[in-house]
Amino acid sequence: MTKKVRLVKLTAGQIALAKEANGRKKQITHAVVCDNFGQLFGTEKQCRKYYSAWSNIFPHIFCGGEEVDNFEFKSFTTTPELVMVLIDAHVPFEKAEITQKIADTSRPAQQIPAKKKGFWSKLFGA
Repeated sequence: MTKKVRLVKLTAGQIALAKEANGRKKQITHAVVCDNFGQLFGTEKQCRKYYSAWSNIFPHIFCGGEEVDNFEFKSFTTTPELVMVLIDAHVPFEKAEITQKIADTSRPAQQIPAKKKGFWSKLFGA
């Protein structure tokens, strides 16, 4: 798992392209890029909120996050329903982990042999 959530500070040219793709009235200065799952464009405050949350909420698909100033975008449109895309990608890993835990706990425990009583404990019933 080498995927990271990236908080990207956009350049002036990238801001113009992102506003063109997402709406001119939108306030866009940053982006959150979730590897090949998608991206989200918005203000620094909005993006930082998602960036800090997603790197912790989805530990099975992301190994943390990083802040970058330079990033090459293939597209400047916000991925629709990005949260649902991330949830759909995370759930199979989470279910596999739960199944593994259940399998580990369902194994029969080894019985510890009872300690043998000595002569004096048998005699005095201790």
